[in-house]
Amino acid sequence: MYGLSYIWHAEVLNDFLKIPYPINLYLTVSAVVYLGIGLIITVLTYAAKKMKDSFKYGIVIGAIIGVFIYAIAFVFGVSFSTTFDIKYIVVDAVWQAFEQSFGGLICGWVYRTLYMRDKRASIAT
Repeated sequence: MYGLSYIWHAEVLNDFLKIPYPINLYLTVSAVVYLGIGLIITVLTYAAKKMKDSFKYGIVIGAIIGVFIYAIAFVFGVSFSTTFDIKYIVVDAVWQAFEQSFGGLICGWVYRTLYMRDKRASIAT
């Protein structure tokens, strides 16, 4: 998620040119925020408890969290964009949902991998 965010904002949109404070501060705070988002997605994916659908649950939970986070940022005015065109808002919201869905997919994959490893270990003992 952090890498996708960097690619989107630094490479595709060149948003980092608009940041009025040091880029290292932004990247550090972003890393902490994305770790928190990843933790939330992981906990919610684990709480779903549907092993055969962990990928799907991870993606859906990630998308919901992504839209929720975008809504919070939008309401508080935390954005790189200075113009509020409906096209930009929709594209940003869809991108955020995609970005967090990817994180949810990874969480679902890790969850399934660890579950299968534990299952094999319990069968072997």
